[in-house]
Amino acid sequence: MEFGLFAPYNESVQLLGNWNQWKPMDMSKGPDGWWRSNVDLKDGDYLYKFRVKSLSWFAAGKTLDVFDPYALQVTDEKEESTVVHVRGGKRVDISYEWKHDDIPLPTNRDMLAYELHVGEFGGKTKGVFKDVIERLDYLADLGINCIELMPVKEFPGKGWGYSLRSLFAVENTYGRPEDLCRLIDEAHGKGMRVVIDGVYNHANSESPLTKIDYEYWFYKDNPDPPELHWGPKYNYGKYDEHLDIFPARKYVLESIQFWVEQFHIDGIRFDATRAIKDFDTMRELTAAAFAKIGGIKPFITIAEHVPEDPAITDGPMNAAWHDSWAHLMQAVICGKEHDGCKHDALDELESKSNPATNGYKSADRFINYITSHDHDRAMYILGEHARIFDDAAFRRLKLGMSILMMSPGIPMIRMGDEFGFSHQKTLDRVPLDWKLLDNESNRGLMEHTQRLMRIRRENDSVRGDSYQAVLKDQARLLFAFKRWNDAGNVVLVVANLKDEDAGGFEIKDAGIEDGTWRDAIHGNDLHVSGGLLRDAIGASEVKIYVKHL
Repeated sequence: MEFGLFAPYNESVQLLGNWNQWKPMDMSKGPDGWWRSNVDLKDGDYLYKFRVKSLSWFAAGKTLDVFDPYALQVTDEKEESTVVHVRGGKRVDISYEWKHDDIPLPTNRDMLAYELHVGEFGGKTKGVFKDVIERLDYLADLGINCIELMPVKEFPGKGWGYSLRSLFAVENTYGRPEDLCRLIDEAHGKGMRVVIDGVYNHANSESPLTKIDYEYWFYKDNPDPPELHWGPKYNYGKYDEHLDIFPARKYVLESIQFWVEQFHIDGIRFDATRAIKDFDTMRELTAAAFAKIGGIKPFITIAEHVPEDPAITDGPMNAAWHDSWAHLMQAVICGKEHDGCKHDALDELESKSNPATNGYKSADRFINYITSHDHDRAMYILGEHARIFDDAAFRRLKLGMSILMMSPGIPMIRMGDEFGFSHQKTLDRVPLDWKLLDNESNRGLMEHTQRLMRIRRENDSVRGDSYQAVLKDQARLLFAFKRWNDAGNVVLVVANLKDEDAGGFEIKDAGIEDGTWRDAIHGNDLHVSGGLLRDAIGASEVKIYVKHL
C-alpha cells in the first residue's frame, strides 16, 4: 500500500501505523511535493497517521501528528488517526454498489427542500445516517423531494458541524462512508435529491493543514471583520510558483469533485459566501462541481450570502438563500414588528416575493424559508416574541407555510417546523421530538404542510416566475396574489394576515376568468362571474383557488 502526504516545504514526514505498533517510518518526498512510503499489508482494517516537522507559525520546528487530510474515515479528535481498509490487496475507500442512479430527479425549479441535521433528526437516538434512512418514507409522504444536509464532513464535538477538520472525511459519529452512500442512494430511489452543506471559507483550528504549514493554506491574520472570524480562513489567493498551484483552491476543488463523484450528491449549499467574497473564485468552485456532473442530472449550487446580493446567482452560483424574505415572514406570522421588519408591509412583501422586482431574475434562483438553523424556531418565535400560543400559534404557522409554498422561489422547511417543534437557537444538539406528532394540533400542521406541497406539485404555475399582487387591503391586512402559466393553469392565493375573522372579501379587476374555481385547501367549488370572486376568510386563514381547466 502506498501512503502519501502533500507537504511540499516541510523538512521531514514520518508514517506511523498500528500494523507495527506505531513505529515511525521515514517517508521520501517527490518533486511534486508529496511524501510517500510503501507498506506491505495483508487484508484488514488499519489505523495510521503522519508525524510532521511543522512549518506553522504557532509550532514552527515542532513535531506534530496529523491524520490524512484526504482520508474518508478518521477517528475522533482525541486519537486523530486515519482509517484504511485493505481488501484483495488494494486500498478500498468506499465499498458500495449504487442502485438508483437511473431514477429521474426533480429539476431545480421543482424542488421542495428540507434542511436536516443528522445528529438531531433521529430524535433521542444516536443521531446517525441510518436514522434518516428510516424516515425517508415520512419525508416522501410529506412531499419533500430534496434533502439539504447540514455538514456531514468530519468535525469535532457534537455541534452543527460548521468547523471542519477535513473536507474529505465523513463525520465518524454519523456512520461510515457507505452509510452516507446508502442514505443518498435510498433518497434517490424515492425521487429525492440530496444537497450537502459545503464549508469552504474556513476550517477548524485543529485540522491537519493548520498543523502542517498554516500559511500555505490559510491567512495568518484573518482579513475579514471580527464577525466573520470562525476559524482559519482559506487563502484562495496564495500562489505557489514552484509547483504552479493555488494550494487552498487545489484542496477545496479536489474535495468538491470528490464528493460529487463518490457520493453522487445533487447540489452544494456554500456556507457564508460573504467570507469567500471573490466571485471569480466561486465561479471556479461551481465549475468544478458541474465538470463532474457532465449535464447528466440536475445539480444546484446555493450561496448563503448574507446580507444578500442577488448578483451572486448570476454566474458564481445558481441560487441563494433569500434571508431578507425569511425575516419579513417571521414578522408576518408574529403579527407584529420583529427583528426590524414590519408585519404589515404589504408592498415589501409583494416586492420581495416577485422575481421581477427582488433582483433574482427568476424563481429558481432563490430559496425561500421562514426559519433556518440560523434562527430561533418559528414556534419559539411566536411564543417568545409575539406571545402567541396554542391554537393561534398553529394558525399563524399554517399561514406562513401557505405563503411559503405558494410564492415564487424554491421553498425550504427547517426540519421539525412542519409540525411545530419549538426551541431557541443553540449551537448544541437539540433532538427533534417526534412524539409531538401524536398531538392533534401538531399533526394537523404537518398534514396542512403536506397538502400545500401536493398543491404545489400539481400546479406548474406556482413553480414558475409569474406573480401579481391583486389585493392589498391595508386596513384588514388582506393580501392576495395570482400565479399562472402559459398552459392556462391559474392559482389565486388570498391571505388574512390578521388573527381575526375578516368576513367577506372581493377580488376584481385582476384578470380572473369566469367559471368554476376549486378551493384547493377545503375541496369546495366557487363560481366566478363577471371577473369577480367573492368569498369569506377566517382568522390567519389562507385560501388557495385553482381554475378548473
